[in-house]
Amino acid sequence: MIKNLYILILSLIAIAIHADNQQGIAYYKAGEPTIASQLFNKQLNGSPAEQAEALYYLGEIAFDAGKTTDALANYQKGWAVYSDYAYNKVGEGKVLLKTDKSAAQKAFDTATKVDKKNVSVYVAIARAYSTYGMNSEAKAALDNAKKYNINDPAIYIYEGDMLISEDKPGDAAGRYEQAIHFDPSCKEAYLKYANVYQGVQPTLSIEMLQKVITNYPDYLPAYNQLGNIYSLQGTYSKAVAAYKTYMTGGLYSIDNLIHYASALFFNKQYAEASQVINDGQAIDPNNFLLKRLCIYNNYETKAYEKGLEEINTFFNDPDAKYIWQDYLYYGRLLNKAKQYDKAAEALLKAIKENPAHTEVYKDLAEVYSNSEKDSEAINAYTQYIESLGKESEAADYYQLGKYYYSAATKDSLEANNYLTKADSLFAIVKERVPDSHLGSLWQARTQSQLDPETEQGLAKPYYETCIPMLEKNKDKYRNELTECYRYLAYYYYLKEDMESSKSYWNKILAIDPSNATAQEALENIK
Repeated sequence: MIKNLYILILSLIAIAIHADNQQGIAYYKAGEPTIASQLFNKQLNGSPAEQAEALYYLGEIAFDAGKTTDALANYQKGWAVYSDYAYNKVGEGKVLLKTDKSAAQKAFDTATKVDKKNVSVYVAIARAYSTYGMNSEAKAALDNAKKYNINDPAIYIYEGDMLISEDKPGDAAGRYEQAIHFDPSCKEAYLKYANVYQGVQPTLSIEMLQKVITNYPDYLPAYNQLGNIYSLQGTYSKAVAAYKTYMTGGLYSIDNLIHYASALFFNKQYAEASQVINDGQAIDPNNFLLKRLCIYNNYETKAYEKGLEEINTFFNDPDAKYIWQDYLYYGRLLNKAKQYDKAAEALLKAIKENPAHTEVYKDLAEVYSNSEKDSEAINAYTQYIESLGKESEAADYYQLGKYYYSAATKDSLEANNYLTKADSLFAIVKERVPDSHLGSLWQARTQSQLDPETEQGLAKPYYETCIPMLEKNKDKYRNELTECYRYLAYYYYLKEDMESSKSYWNKILAIDPSNATAQEALENIK
């Protein structure tokens, strides 16, 4: 559905003329104060009524940020510009409540005189009282609101918000549903309802957001929240689609860019993620989260030198809070730079920071293997498999088998023990993936090491098992087939079965006519 609406959104944006504050209000109520501020500031050259409204919301944004002096200045300026807009007096009263309750009450009284039957004005006063825990005064203001219109959605939005502050999300969702019931166009209620359930019942959140998108396809904040929920679920392809639609409006904050870039990264769209990260860093070059994401993305795009340079600087911030993934990617980048001791140290730090993420042991095993610390590589990868339990896959046993095989080639004293263990692991691979040649091929190689002179022919049955599977695609597996044929040709040569030996040397020439070993062997047999 999102893709189908993409062109529609573009056309709506193209013809949109911001002649009022409605778009700014929508973004403010959607929890996007940075974007809302940009839009409200553009309205400060509008009509007195537009200016007053914009200044009120700029005051609200300042108040939410704890900047009460700036908030009061905006409210008072808005009132001076246009005294028929009652909300600026409500805002002024909200600031004054902290220091002068009497003056605050006068400001509220002025507001209600200006706009006596406006339910939303009384609700705004109730919110002001609630800010300071003045519950009886808030209730009185809300009761006044209900006298004028018990069905006004603003009442239920307020009640829902208060229930959220009391940690009663289920009850809050009920209030938001009532707001939608009384006014299906109350978009704010859809978002708030979705926010309640996004962490516990995301399907309900998604359904509600899809409902508002169906009815109001140009309501971009819903796409952003939809992207957030899909990201929480790990459904990154859908998150990317939702964020992409949201971004078409050209109105976005650094947080929006971070969420979008993260979804692209986790969806393995690294090139696209790089572009969004660059856009974000052009706006805020010191953003810590963008720096982190840039480093991760550099590793995935194989920009190892750049990534290592950036992460060394990244770790120089004494006030930063680092997470286990930071050490994981540091270890990975150091591994690529062949700084194996430092890489192992970083990966062990990642494990210490979050022992639950045992997948780090895979990286640690690779580092140990690269630095020829074979026993440490085996131990690390064994810990990884043990942590998986029943979730372990054939590929895991295959990799551990290769670590044992590699260790055997470097330690003659323990070679037989290592090879015996490798063989048992490759046997598991063969059992779990019988249609793959890998288990049998590596068992053949292992047995060949156990029988280096081919006296016992230990590898023979395993190579014979491989051949039918490999011959199904001779072009792809030419090297593997050559290995199988060469072993069997030599085996039969030792057994003085020259006809069988010749047949396998000829098989090699059939797939590799210039193979010098096969040519020489056939010459000698003649």
